[in-house]
Amino acid sequence: MDTANIERYLNSFGKEVVSNAKKNLQSAGKGGGKLEKSIKFEVVPDSDGFSVKFYMADYGTFVDKGVKGAGGTIKSGDHKGTWGGRRHYITWRGKRKDSPYKFGSGKGSGSIYKGIGSFIKRKGLQPRSKGGQYMTTLGLKIAIVKVLWTKGIHGISFFQKSLMLGMQDYGKDLLSNVKEDILNNLITVN
Repeated sequence: MDTANIERYLNSFGKEVVSNAKKNLQSAGKGGGKLEKSIKFEVVPDSDGFSVKFYMADYGTFVDKGVKGAGGTIKSGDHKGTWGGRRHYITWRGKRKDSPYKFGSGKGSGSIYKGIGSFIKRKGLQPRSKGGQYMTTLGLKIAIVKVLWTKGIHGISFFQKSLMLGMQDYGKDLLSNVKEDILNNLITVN
C-alpha cells in the first residue's frame, strides 16, 4: 500500500514540532546549547501504521516539566521565605499539571551539584577577590543548591507547547492525507 502522503504529512509534523520546540527554548533564554541541538524526530513504521518519535537530551524533560522542590524555609537572601516546592507545567493538551519530578526522589541521574559549577562559570558568576583572582565556588554552589532544592525548578513547557501547536495545526489535515492515500491505492475491477 502506498503511504507516501501520510509519511510526508508526519515528517512535516515532526519538523514543525522540533522547530517550535527549539524556538521556545530560545525565547526562554535556554537556547543555543546541548539541549537545543539534541532535539530530533523520526517517523517509524509500526504495527498500527506509523509513529512519530521525538528525542532530546535526558535533562530536557526536567526543563520542560520542571522539578518539585522539597519545600522549606530559606532564611536570608533574595529567596528568603517559606516555600512549598510545588512546580507545574502546561501539557500539550493545555492542562496545568504538577511536575512528576522531585528533588531527592532518587529518580534522577545524579547529584544536583554536577551541573552547578559549569552553570556558575557560563553565567559569569564565579566570585573574584579584590585583586581579580577567581575564588572557590563552593559557597555559591551551596547557596544555589539550597534555593533549587527548596523551591524547585519551574517547567517552561517548551516541548509541550510545541506539541500542542503541532497537534492543532496538523490534526485537521490528517484525514485528507489518509483519504488521498486511500484514493491512490484503489484498484478498479471490471
